[in-house]
Amino acid sequence: MRRFALLVPFFLMAACSSPSLTSETLSEAEIAAIQSRVSDAYPELSSEKQQAVSELVVRALDNMVFVEGGSFMMGEFGVPCEPGSDDVCMSDFDKSNDHAHKVILDDYSLSAYETTIADFDLFRELHGKAPYAADLRAREDRQELFEPNKPAWTKDWEEARDYCTWIGELSSRRLDLPKEAQWEFAARNRGKDVLYATNNGLIEEGKNYPASEDRPGPSNVGSFPPNPLGLYDLAANSGEWVKDWFSEDYYKNSDERNPSGPDEGEEKVFRNIASYNTPRTNTTVSRSSSSPIGDSYYPHQGFRCGMN
Repeated sequence: MRRFALLVPFFLMAACSSPSLTSETLSEAEIAAIQSRVSDAYPELSSEKQQAVSELVVRALDNMVFVEGGSFMMGEFGVPCEPGSDDVCMSDFDKSNDHAHKVILDDYSLSAYETTIADFDLFRELHGKAPYAADLRAREDRQELFEPNKPAWTKDWEEARDYCTWIGELSSRRLDLPKEAQWEFAARNRGKDVLYATNNGLIEEGKNYPASEDRPGPSNVGSFPPNPLGLYDLAANSGEWVKDWFSEDYYKNSDERNPSGPDEGEEKVFRNIASYNTPRTNTTVSRSSSSPIGDSYYPHQGFRCGMN
């Protein structure tokens, strides 16, 4: 993959001595434009802090994995009732995913990684917010919970979405939380009958899924092999907010092309559950939901961004 080293023109940046940025996917002009937007949005920041923000935005775009659109039957596809059996049973006890229905998706991209604590902390700092869980962060025996490369904690759905759209504004691209259908299509390797979103569709604890002794705490993002599309942690780690409102019977009424969920609701869809669950329940079709407004920041309530 070609890499670009940025030589910032004087007329784009006030200080020619700013450190260069490199990218696996962006041109020099695109990187310079991001740096200019960051400078315009945060003129009061030091050059070092502006550089950190620019690096975050460039990294977020570099981490986007292109997903070619297509059609699939979203929802429960059934599994053999017993190994080798021709009888098909439901993979879980969730009734909201039982109605398999055709979905057609346009092309999109999805972040290879869940958003990290380090990146989410920087976003919150720029918006005048104090670090969450300050009491826990101050404890020596809880430092491992806040390692910078672990999944971000969230409390409210809106803040997770705001992070994605913030990157979109600074990059002049359409970033947002992924739609539920986009999440499942990618987890199932473009809609195949794949039950677990691992590198091989199976759960092998300690190899492609956290070992029992490493649960329930989240691992550093990307600690295990990605699925065949190059997406990490879709089978376990943090649970993930998606954009859609939740409805128990939405699958029976879903739009066919690019569905975006019900128009309103009381809870938002939550996918991937979390690695503290029994591994066999963390399937590509499992659905969960949570109030979009929480009581406190929670370590298993994370997210990743998508791009249309």
